[in-house]
Amino acid sequence: MSVCATDAIVLNRTLMGDSSLLVTLYTRDFGKIKTVARGARKANSKSGPALQPFMIVSATFRRKEHQELQTLNQADVLTVFRRLSEDLTRMAYASAVTELVNRLVIGEEPSHDLFELIRHTLHALNTQPPEAGEAIFWRFQLRFAASFGYAIQFVRCTGCARELEETNPHFSPALGGVLCERCVTQDAGAFLVTPGAVKLLNGVAAMPVDLLSRLKPSRTARQEIVRVIRSFFLYHLEDARELKALKFLQYMEEDQTAVPPTAPS
Repeated sequence: MSVCATDAIVLNRTLMGDSSLLVTLYTRDFGKIKTVARGARKANSKSGPALQPFMIVSATFRRKEHQELQTLNQADVLTVFRRLSEDLTRMAYASAVTELVNRLVIGEEPSHDLFELIRHTLHALNTQPPEAGEAIFWRFQLRFAASFGYAIQFVRCTGCARELEETNPHFSPALGGVLCERCVTQDAGAFLVTPGAVKLLNGVAAMPVDLLSRLKPSRTARQEIVRVIRSFFLYHLEDARELKALKFLQYMEEDQTAVPPTAPS
């Protein structure tokens, strides 16, 4: 057993017993770990206030090899993204980020690049306008996939490697990219996407996160992009079922666009 210290992002927390917390962290140096914070819910606990979702903390824990749960000794706040808890849209996209990481990162897989991607994404959701949240989350998903070695190809045909032409591209979840008309028969599951959606997807993946608020995609383009990313994750990554946070966002959108009942005369 050794005592370890590292920066960490709080992915989620659940109540445990009368006064403790079960806290999942994505750490800079040890990847994803599950910890028990004993007594963290007591009024005099120093670590309890730091163990809120989306916070970045300096964590000290006792690490035991081959143990699923580690004991968290202390957590001190490094960064608080206050707006994420003040706006439902921001909070939902931040929850989708941490939910996706918690679900698809299995065991201790340290990655400084992934830690920074999560941190920068939460910062962007906290500082950019709420309406930029969708594009920020698209960018996160595309780069998250690339961090696992599954970078999606939007520039060249995944079948023949030729630069993509502008007419009738198809997206292949199985091959992880677009197919030209000559190669579309390589995957029976490929589906038609518009050249505009392909161009937008490629731009989102490469664009600096602070510029994403400038994007104003049409409803149709948004639907295409969501379908492309969702189909890719469902095909390639285990446990990539629908995220609860995104279901909540969909419910919010449907509620806002519902036609109000006509007032009685």
